[in-house]
Amino acid sequence: MLPSSRHRVVIALSFLLSLTSCSDTDFVVRPPAPEKLSTIENPIVGTTDSVISVPVQLDLSPFLQAVNDQNMIPKKFDHWGSFIKHPKGVEYKYYAERDDFSIERSGSQQMGGAEPGMSNGDLSLRNWWKGIDLSGSSISVSAPLRYKIGLHPHSQIDDAPAQCGDGSEWPKQGTLKGSIAMAMMPNYGVSASLRGVTVNPVDPCKLRMADMDLYPVVNAKLSEHVKGGLSKAVSQLNTLTVRSHAEEVWSALRNPIQLEPDVWLLLNIDKVKHGGFSGDGHVVNDTLQITGNPVIVYGAEPSATSAALPQIETEPVSPEFRGVADVQGDYSGTRSASNRFHVLSDTQVDYSTLSKSLSNRLRGKRVVNKGNFIQVTGATISGLGANQVLLRVDFTGDARGHVYLIGKPEINAMTQTVYLGGLRYDPKTTHLLQTAVPEWFYHAPLREAITPEIVFGVTPMIDRLRDLVKTGLNRTLSPTVSMQGTVTSMQGVAVFADIDALHVRAMSDGTLNVAVGSKP
Repeated sequence: MLPSSRHRVVIALSFLLSLTSCSDTDFVVRPPAPEKLSTIENPIVGTTDSVISVPVQLDLSPFLQAVNDQNMIPKKFDHWGSFIKHPKGVEYKYYAERDDFSIERSGSQQMGGAEPGMSNGDLSLRNWWKGIDLSGSSISVSAPLRYKIGLHPHSQIDDAPAQCGDGSEWPKQGTLKGSIAMAMMPNYGVSASLRGVTVNPVDPCKLRMADMDLYPVVNAKLSEHVKGGLSKAVSQLNTLTVRSHAEEVWSALRNPIQLEPDVWLLLNIDKVKHGGFSGDGHVVNDTLQITGNPVIVYGAEPSATSAALPQIETEPVSPEFRGVADVQGDYSGTRSASNRFHVLSDTQVDYSTLSKSLSNRLRGKRVVNKGNFIQVTGATISGLGANQVLLRVDFTGDARGHVYLIGKPEINAMTQTVYLGGLRYDPKTTHLLQTAVPEWFYHAPLREAITPEIVFGVTPMIDRLRDLVKTGLNRTLSPTVSMQGTVTSMQGVAVFADIDALHVRAMSDGTLNVAVGSKP
């Protein structure tokens, strides 16, 4: 019996020695999966308001016809046949005649002649709009003026001249100018009023008697003659309104726009602001700016938004704003940031797709330390909650099993990639590594080896969204309303992880103009 007992002891010792010799290279690491964290709402902050530019037209032809009607404003101001006595005792007379009024070019001299084949009247009609003050606060009308002034003989002093602009000196020249305040009211109607009338000399008379200058006296008389008629003509501007056009556009933009099956563009319009006046031919383009928060919605057709057209906010959107019609004119091409149009899209990426991509990328990667190695066999990604992602990495080699890592999804705006920031082992994996694995495995750079590979490009998804948005912004919405939009860029701007999927937010940058035409 003794030899048999010795034999069994030898076998047992040999087995223990074999376990000891392989204990650093043949072990299993299987920490339990962490528990899900509490869910939180998507913390991604929305963008600033987007602007939709809507040029609408105001026809001022009736106003121009009124100011050029000599029954409204005389063409001649004849006080040459009788003298007027000034309170200071001076007696004087004057005669003046004007040409047609036109809208004055702001900050420049009037054109002196017509192009070949075009009359002065045609030229002024074609160019009158160029006097529009692009801030949208006023317009000015002006008319060439010819005049002369005379003195009663007993008002003369010494050898002072008795007249100015008469005979061979005819005519002295000047300009009649009316300044008209013009604004848009909350109800989409125009509000206009006469600011004042002035006479600007081109060739001033110099008749000075005693301590008074006659030229300002005559100018005041001429201004008074013009004010009444010009005020009546200006009142016609107060009948203008752009409400019907605004209602057409608002009604068309309220509705969701289908980009493809189960994909919708919802403009979420909420306010209307007054951008400012610009000119185009014989009409005024008053640019309205509709603000909203456009988003791409997935699934069933969403409901229309903002049922009623709101009152217009009369404060200009930007002091630098110029109407769409001026872009090809003196406008330099730079736009205020407030004129930009953005579309947001939160696209879901399911974790199974991400897991497959990452597993293919990591499979076969070896991590070596102190002569021992492990080799990755697969990886899976899932939502942990609280905007955290759980990564499981499986491996074999001198150790077998898996580990869990936790990270927060981040987006690199420069490279348009999503990565896991702050990647670390979960608490249970950390405890196991610190207490139950050999030193070589504890110090093996597994996390450092896989971190550079946990990157997901979003460019293909962004490119597809850009094409969808570009197509969606260029279409006819109704028989009278169409959109013309540009997408200058589109990129991923944020990312959020919930339990079921990864949400990537993309934002486009561009412009959107709405054209309103006549009904067929």
